[in-house]
Amino acid sequence: MNAQSQRLSSLPIPLSTLAALTKAGYDTLDDIPQSGSAKQLSDVLKLPSGISQTLYSSSQTLTSGGPSGFPSTQSAATLIGSSKHKPRLFTTYCPPLDTLLNGGLNEGGILELSGPPGSLKERILLNIVRSFVESGKRVLFIDCQNMFNPGMIYEHTKDIPAAHKLVSFHKILSLTELLMFMNNLSSFNNFFDLLAISCITFPFQNTQLTGSVRNNILEKIKQVITKLTISQTVTIVITSQLVTKLLNVDGTTGNFDTVGAKGVMVPPLGPSYLPSGKAFRVLVALNSPTLHDGVVRLLSPHKPGLVPEDIPIRLSFEHHHPLK
Repeated sequence: MNAQSQRLSSLPIPLSTLAALTKAGYDTLDDIPQSGSAKQLSDVLKLPSGISQTLYSSSQTLTSGGPSGFPSTQSAATLIGSSKHKPRLFTTYCPPLDTLLNGGLNEGGILELSGPPGSLKERILLNIVRSFVESGKRVLFIDCQNMFNPGMIYEHTKDIPAAHKLVSFHKILSLTELLMFMNNLSSFNNFFDLLAISCITFPFQNTQLTGSVRNNILEKIKQVITKLTISQTVTIVITSQLVTKLLNVDGTTGNFDTVGAKGVMVPPLGPSYLPSGKAFRVLVALNSPTLHDGVVRLLSPHKPGLVPEDIPIRLSFEHHHPLK
């Protein structure tokens, strides 16, 4: 048995932690998200540092040259050929956004596009779908706001041969349906390369959730997303509708009776449902409801020493509607 298929039950992990990992869908080291350090792994899995160090050290045996790694007699060329291929980049057909993403959407990466109603985030989502279909990649498109239909996607990709065979379309209009979908995503194993979710925030609206229940739901979504992007190299793009939140001068939550409180638009789910350090979160907004230009701004990851700036984008009505 190699290191990556080693069962977690064979490691010196407390039974309570092992049960929690198993319940979350982690059975072997192959299921554990790859990371650059034990601390990063601890941040993703929310585990004590000692346990994360055990998991991290065990997962490294495949590349350490030990019994489960490459024999020391292998040539450098063999080792290079055995390493993982460099993830490819997919254009968003929006050059300013591609620049924010360091050249394009990384295969196996995560992108959240947040914006007010009527912003360009939906057009960007369709353009990303097109980018994957052009490369022969399979797309699972989930509409959570009843604002898309298969015909819209077909119209955006109709000039691509066999495009209709590469896109699977589903509607999810309630939080219960969303949770069932997340729980059953493993049954779609190796079925898609891009998971595109339109307005994941909509099912959370008009639902009465306590803070702990909401946090548990977001944590479950985070676990599923992490597992998809790590073990199956699925790329995930999610759109999120901004909501208005009242903030006091000191940054605390305000109300209509608070003196000096201002309304600001923020992503309602925050960053907690996305894997730490792996996701790009981008704000998309129009300059005016009657104009076809707007801005994109990188919300995270933060670049030390730099203040986030608005980068202009403009909608073009040329072939496949790129954004400039």
